[in-house]
Amino acid sequence: MRSSSLPPLVVALTLLAPLLALAICWWGLGGVPHVSDEVAYTLQSRIFAAGARVGPPGDVPSMLTLPFWQTRPVSYAIFPPGWPALLASGEIFGVPWLVNPLLLSLVPSLSWLLAREAAEEEVAQLAAGIAALSPGVLLLAGSRMAHTSVLVALLVLAVVVVRARDHVGLWLLAGAAAGYSVLARPFDAALMAGPLLLVGLYKGKGPERLALLIGPLVATALLAWDNQNLSGSAWVFPSTAYFDSLAFDQGLSAGCNRLGFGDDVGCVRTLGTAGHTPEKALHFGWLSLQRLDRLLLGLPGLGLLTLLGAAVLKKRAVPLLVAVLLVVGGYALYWSPGGAYGARFYHCLYLVLPLLAAAGLHRLLGRWSWAVVLGGCTWGGINVASDLAAEPYWCVSSELSETVAKDQLTGVLFIKAFGRRKASWPSLLMEDFVCTPELVTQDALMLLDPMHPSGGLQPRHALSSSEETDAFMSLHPNAPKWAVGVNIAESSWTLYQDSPSGWQPLESP
Repeated sequence: MRSSSLPPLVVALTLLAPLLALAICWWGLGGVPHVSDEVAYTLQSRIFAAGARVGPPGDVPSMLTLPFWQTRPVSYAIFPPGWPALLASGEIFGVPWLVNPLLLSLVPSLSWLLAREAAEEEVAQLAAGIAALSPGVLLLAGSRMAHTSVLVALLVLAVVVVRARDHVGLWLLAGAAAGYSVLARPFDAALMAGPLLLVGLYKGKGPERLALLIGPLVATALLAWDNQNLSGSAWVFPSTAYFDSLAFDQGLSAGCNRLGFGDDVGCVRTLGTAGHTPEKALHFGWLSLQRLDRLLLGLPGLGLLTLLGAAVLKKRAVPLLVAVLLVVGGYALYWSPGGAYGARFYHCLYLVLPLLAAAGLHRLLGRWSWAVVLGGCTWGGINVASDLAAEPYWCVSSELSETVAKDQLTGVLFIKAFGRRKASWPSLLMEDFVCTPELVTQDALMLLDPMHPSGGLQPRHALSSSEETDAFMSLHPNAPKWAVGVNIAESSWTLYQDSPSGWQPLESP
C-alpha cells in the first residue's frame, strides 16, 4: 500500500507554484485587472467586503459605462456571486491579488492525489509538476479571473469521488466544492462537476451520497434566490438583461446570450458577421486548442503527448477523454471567442491534462521527462513574461493607478481615451489585437469604490455631452475635478487638474 503523505517533490511544488504566479501577477500583469471581467469581479468583491450584495445606484445613469456592470436601480456585477465573494476575502485585507496564487498552492497536491489513482507514483508526481508549472496555469493564477478557484474545486471533488474511500466528512467537503463551482461558473459546473457528481452517487453509500448532494443543492438554491432578487426570476441570470441591451445597441436580437447556433445567437459580431455557426465554433475551438497546446508545457506540439498518454492508460483514459470532449463540445455551443488569458474556456481541463501528458511523457522519456517539463515550462513562461513586459496585456497598465494612488487624489477623475493601436502577444497567439478606449481606461475604473459613489476619488468615463457632465457635477459642487487624457496610439497619458484658469497638465510618464 502506497503512502498517503505528500512526497518532498510535491511539497516543493506547493511552495514554488504560488511564487511563480505572484511573479506573473506583479512583474507581468502589474497586480491590476486587465480585462472587463476582472474589473467587474473586483468592484463586486468590494461590495461583498463591505457586507452587502449590491451597492447604491450611480449618480447619473450614463456616467459609468463599464462592461458587465449595472448601475440602476442598484450597482452590481452581472456575474454569479461565487468568485467575487471569495475574492472579497483578499479585498478585506487589501491583497486581492494574492487570492489566486494561494489557491494555486493546492493544485500540485490535489493533482498528485488524483493522478496516483490511475498511474504509478513517478507519473503522479510528474502530473503534479505539470499542473504546478504549466504557463497556462500560472498565467490565470496571476490574474483575478475565476478559473483557478473552479479548477481547485473540481480537483477536490474529483479526488474524493475517484478514491471513493474517504471519510464522510470529505464527501461533504467535495459537495461544498461542487457547490462553489455552481456559484462561480455554472456552465463549467454543468460540464465537469455534474458528471463527477453522478459518478459519486454511483460509487458512494447512503451517507456519502447525502453529504455529496448537500453542497450543490444549497448552491443551486442560493443561485436561484440571487437571480430572483436581481433579475426578477429564479431561472434568469442577471447577465441576460445586460447582454440583451448590448445586442440592442448593435442591432442584434434579444436572447442572444444562449447556447447553440443560429443568426440570432451571439451578442456581438464575430469574424465580421452576426450569429453563431458550426464553422465559427470550429474556428474558435481550433484557436483555443492551439493556445492550450502552447501553454500546457510551454512549447507548441507537446500537447500531443496527451494522445500518447491516452494510449498508455488505455481504459483508464476513457473518463479523461470524455471530460475533454464535454468541455470542447460544450464551449463549441457558446458564441464568445474567449481570447483573453490563453485558452481560459478550456482551463478546467487541467483536471485531466496533466495526467495524460505525464503518462505520455513518462512512456516516451522515462526519467528524462522532468527535463522536458522544466525546460518547456521555463521557456514558455519566459515567452509569456516577455510578451507581457513588451506590451501591457489587453492594453492596460498599472501606471495610471499607481500615479493616482501616489498623489492621493480626491474628488472626480474624468477619463478620456482616444486613438487606437494594435498589440500582439505571440506566445498567446494574439497577433493582431486592437487597443480601444474602453479597454485602456479600465485600469482607472478599478479604483472605484462602488459602495461610496459620492465620496473619495471616483473615476468616471468622460460623458458624451456637456449637459450630462454638468448634471453629474451639480451633485458634487465642491468636489475637486481631475481629468486624464490617454493617447492610445502613443501609449501615453496626461493628468490634468481643474483650476480657475482652466485645465492644467500635471504630469505625464
